[in-house]
Amino acid sequence: MGTSTFKNIEYQTIGNGMPIIFLHGLALDRVSTRNFFEKDSNLADFQRIYIDIPGMGNSSPTSEATADTIFSNLVEFIDHIVAGKNFALYGHSFGGYLAQAIAYHYQNQVSGLFLTCPVCIANKEFRVVEKHKNEYIDKVFVSDNEKFFNDFESMNVLISQSRWSSYQELILPGLERANAKFLNKLQHNGYTISFEQKLQNLAPKTKIQLVLGRHDHVVGYKQQMKAFLDNEQVSLTLLASAGHNIMIDQPEYVYDLFDKFTQNLEIEM
Repeated sequence: MGTSTFKNIEYQTIGNGMPIIFLHGLALDRVSTRNFFEKDSNLADFQRIYIDIPGMGNSSPTSEATADTIFSNLVEFIDHIVAGKNFALYGHSFGGYLAQAIAYHYQNQVSGLFLTCPVCIANKEFRVVEKHKNEYIDKVFVSDNEKFFNDFESMNVLISQSRWSSYQELILPGLERANAKFLNKLQHNGYTISFEQKLQNLAPKTKIQLVLGRHDHVVGYKQQMKAFLDNEQVSLTLLASAGHNIMIDQPEYVYDLFDKFTQNLEIEM
């Protein structure tokens, strides 16, 4: 359960079995993936590898603030931690963008790819995004972290006390530890991976589950569906009352879909 460091990447490994590497969203850290997925008791047969992407959490920035450099660092990490074994990937938002790049690079090793609200096109000017909305489930009592409540409302579709608690548990640790200077450079100078056009050209055997929010105002859903539509290994799920923070808006759906995804991986093992 302890943490380890490989070069500039801090990570945590839990359990044994086929490795699943979890990649969080931009400005978050491994808390957002670990604290969410470790509540799922169906992952006991897998080795879960939660990492802080460079420049976020406890991982130091890369030498250059580009997605290509971050990707290169992740490849070094995977060569070290996974070696030649088959593995699966989870990625959210920017982590989903990197997960696609990794799956493209390791075509003979990646058995499955589970993506929630992934970046498909890094350049925001070319994204087709949706209009955000709020659906208020119950009144929320804000006693702590009041300054972040507006951000919660601007990112989540479903607003409730339990979801506000989840936001504070999963999102705030990363926001408070991210290297803002590095991420600003990344977004303005080098957010696009040089082989972005090839990201969906994955091995025919790679199982892919895509989970999207209908009201995602950050990355949208239409371009992702179009990009993956012709891949016969892709399962597409579009959730109505969900936005970019889909794991907080609709946790039960995400858990259920992830369990089905891992069951398919187990059949292969």
